[in-house]
Amino acid sequence: MNFVNSYFTVAIFLAVIAGIALAVLHRRQSLATESRIQRMMVCCGIDSAVALHADNVLKLDMNGVRVRCKSCPVTELCDRWLDGEAVAGNSFCPNVWYFTKAANSSVTLP
Repeated sequence: MNFVNSYFTVAIFLAVIAGIALAVLHRRQSLATESRIQRMMVCCGIDSAVALHADNVLKLDMNGVRVRCKSCPVTELCDRWLDGEAVAGNSFCPNVWYFTKAANSSVTLP
């Protein structure tokens, strides 16, 4: 019976470690996505203060923006473009149309 209990203990321990690792990975990806979104907003002409508070200020579906960004197949190109390493325009971004439209509405924070 002790033998079985030790297997259960090890299995529970491994499940907890795997859960923690997945949570950390998800958090890192979420932070990278948020950073990428804010930087792209600024590049599209949205004020940086507005970009920080986009959920409350802009009339955009920010959940949709996040989903499009997370599922984007060219995040490496995006990062390179935002860092100034890629010379092509930002038409690869699935959110650029939304950001440009929001920038044209000229929302500013006091």
